[in-house]
Amino acid sequence: MGQRFLESLRTPLGITASSAAGGFHAIFGRDSLWSVVLMLEAAQLCPEDQRYRTWVHEIASTILRGIAYLQGKVENDYNEEQPGKIIHEYWGDHPAEHLIRASWPMVDGRYYGTVDATFLYLVCVRQFHELFHDQALLDELWPSVQAALGWALHYSDLDNDGLVEYKRHNSRQLGLNNQVWKDSGDSVLLPGDLPVEHPIAWVEVQGYALAAYSSMLTLYQARAELTPEINVQLTQRMKALYNGLQHFWMESERYFTIALDKNKQKVKAISSNTGHLLWSKAIDGEQARKVAARLTKPDMLTDWGLRTLSQKAYYYNPLMYHRGTIWPFDNAITAIGLCHYGYRAQAQHVAAAVMHAVDTFTLPVEVYSVIPARWIRDPKINREWLLADYPQSCSVQAWTAAAMLYFTALLKQ
Repeated sequence: MGQRFLESLRTPLGITASSAAGGFHAIFGRDSLWSVVLMLEAAQLCPEDQRYRTWVHEIASTILRGIAYLQGKVENDYNEEQPGKIIHEYWGDHPAEHLIRASWPMVDGRYYGTVDATFLYLVCVRQFHELFHDQALLDELWPSVQAALGWALHYSDLDNDGLVEYKRHNSRQLGLNNQVWKDSGDSVLLPGDLPVEHPIAWVEVQGYALAAYSSMLTLYQARAELTPEINVQLTQRMKALYNGLQHFWMESERYFTIALDKNKQKVKAISSNTGHLLWSKAIDGEQARKVAARLTKPDMLTDWGLRTLSQKAYYYNPLMYHRGTIWPFDNAITAIGLCHYGYRAQAQHVAAAVMHAVDTFTLPVEVYSVIPARWIRDPKINREWLLADYPQSCSVQAWTAAAMLYFTALLKQ
């Protein structure tokens, strides 16, 4: 199922985030890169399927080339462009009419309001090279890779404290306030539904940065270009990020919190973001054990997958985009992480739960809800939770289709 849907989203520059019937029929950097990650992970699990691996090599190469082509070149606060930064979204020369009407801050159909995509690009290039050993593509992408690293070193740590944080640069406050995958305006809130002031440091992005710097060490070694100076610079960044991550730890919950505010104070909420730290291998084995255990509690894990936000969180709402809904791709990233730390059975449990939901929808939907059965007054339903549509969900989403490829391969293990 996944390959067919991903092929339906193909463009000369890669893949669109959703089908034309959805709201995101454009190239989104983060969505494209997560789709590559998931396709590569599935390929690693089925080394005997040469036909699939050949397809992954071809489509992933196209996506990576397209991402490099759209990479930022100049500083422009209006659309958040910066040299080396990976694009958030590209609508072509004629953006969708609804975006024009909304005064979305694009230049030539491009908007760069994402803090995480550049790190993901570096990880993707490393994963692709390790799987396929395509030296020619690495040589082709290398100027873009070095530019992305330059962005990470120059732009991603605003106060030089070792953590990655960001603030919106558009002077009219146009564009995304939350520049991570949970990019809705209310995906992180303080008690009383108050907004979190910038700069914000998101927990999962620290892990992405760690994985990106580690990936660069690997790539420099692959090209026999790792100098003592570069080694020291990258190693120091990684150490600072690892130490800085401990500011997110909530000992009472045995879990990492979702984000830090501008004063580096915890926004105390249990979320799926922490599961991504397992994917990036950003934490030690003991903390991973505690995180894995916390993820299995019923406030997070449902019969249809992991919630984006704990049912116990003060701003939990399963009817809102990122406040308790379930995203298949998000579950897949956590499942990969669980496998990294040896929790394969738990990862397969998550995979089976999400696949059950997606099979019910019959399409690779973007997101869905799990709601209390008591919300249905007539007829009375004798169970605690129900699987439900998220009305604004795209019915065909690229990273969900890619997640299905990974889950299918994982469940065959």
